[in-house]
Amino acid sequence: MACLNQPRLAGRGNIAREIESWLMASSHFMARLSRAFVAHGALVLLLIAIGAWLANDFLRERERIVAEVSRLAMHKSQLISALFADTFIAADYVLHDAADHVDLAVRHKGALGDLTPLIEKKMATVPGLTDLVLLDEDCRFVAMANRKHLLGMKSHQRFCSIQKHESGPNLHIQYMPAEKSANGKPVVLMSRLVVSPQGVMLAAAMAVIELDYAQRWIEAFAVDTFDVQTILDTDGVIIARNPKLPGDLGTRTLAPPDQPAFDNVRGTISFTARSPLDNRERIFGLTQLEHFPFITIVGYDKLRALEGWKLRVWQFVLCYLALVVLSIAFLRAYLQTVAQSRTLHALATSDALTGIANRRHLFNRGAREVNRAMRYDKPLAVLMIDVDLFKQINDRWGHPSGDRVIRDVADLLRSVLRSVDTCGRLGGEEFTAILPETDRSGGVILAERLRLAMEASEAVLADNGETIRYTVSIGVATLLPGDKMFDTLMQRADRALYQAKEAGRNRVVAD
Repeated sequence: MACLNQPRLAGRGNIAREIESWLMASSHFMARLSRAFVAHGALVLLLIAIGAWLANDFLRERERIVAEVSRLAMHKSQLISALFADTFIAADYVLHDAADHVDLAVRHKGALGDLTPLIEKKMATVPGLTDLVLLDEDCRFVAMANRKHLLGMKSHQRFCSIQKHESGPNLHIQYMPAEKSANGKPVVLMSRLVVSPQGVMLAAAMAVIELDYAQRWIEAFAVDTFDVQTILDTDGVIIARNPKLPGDLGTRTLAPPDQPAFDNVRGTISFTARSPLDNRERIFGLTQLEHFPFITIVGYDKLRALEGWKLRVWQFVLCYLALVVLSIAFLRAYLQTVAQSRTLHALATSDALTGIANRRHLFNRGAREVNRAMRYDKPLAVLMIDVDLFKQINDRWGHPSGDRVIRDVADLLRSVLRSVDTCGRLGGEEFTAILPETDRSGGVILAERLRLAMEASEAVLADNGETIRYTVSIGVATLLPGDKMFDTLMQRADRALYQAKEAGRNRVVAD
């Protein structure tokens, strides 16, 4: 197949001549050093390079794994936050309604206790709500949906000690430990106040959510060994934790020194830190509940997340050591050094993405073809090929799809060009074809054949399965009597390509 592998097109004889030339140029140096010393030196440098590459690759893979786990932790904390917030949003709707009735009763000097049937009905509409309570201006319980034995007792919420409040209904959320709670259990209290225009509290409606509910709710989520899921308030008090640790509920924890305090968290953040509860290092994702002073935390155990990576590191270390031993044992011989040089030559002359010739090899081959054409008075044509609107392809379908377009262009160059032709990638979406013994008309005919083949190609599919259609513009230049260098020929082909682009793209222009 034409244009399949540029180093191979050079022929074994050409490769051997290039190696022979290099060896002749190095003969003075080789005369002073033994071949064994040179072989060992080259081997040591090769092994060092491989070791450095492997180390760098594993470090980058480790960073990628940590980044992926970090993203997963943030996404899961956002999910738990959204689900947990549903209970508070539903409770707040009920509180809003209850506060409106309380406000109406206060303005008409009605008894708040008469609203007991209403709050009993409202409480039944919210799962997880333990009680719905009405407070008077002295923060005493005057109506309760559930625990009526607490009527007349005084609440210890923070807003009860505030002398002046913002006017209008406002929401307060507070964690109340068991020793301060009226029912003797740790609870989360949501309150909406009815405040006079002067800022005096006239009454309040309060929803009670026991921490047992939050704990049961979060335990419904599965966690792997050493991973954690936690809900705490913005003061750092743990409301629920999965898995639950003895005595951790109601305790206060601090954010790591290099991270913002919990009451300063906005949105979602991620960091790696050692947990103060069990001293295990975890990758954390934190999300602050919108409109509510709670934070959900998801932590993935870092050691466990990197278990697979560590296993691969040890496997590759052992393989690398085995490679060192085998290389020292079997790569001393001169012929194996030559084989290694051939491999390096192939890598140096091929484009990594497409497998066709790279820029360096193209210009070397072009210089040889120009010299040969001038020596034997033969025509020579060069095609400069550029994918039209390639940036739009990357922007619409992504860079992986753009790479597939690049590979498709290379495949079509291989299939359409002759075996004597040389094709290669200059870089990006630009390609070149060198056509020995081809005049201007022949170059235009072959360029048009390429353009039509690429315009009709349906081989490139996007990630969603959609066919990516593309076109190319081609500039054609032929060797003139005054040309001495391949660069001159390339400049004229590039000028013709520019004219094709300016004329509307998807066309062939000959210089």
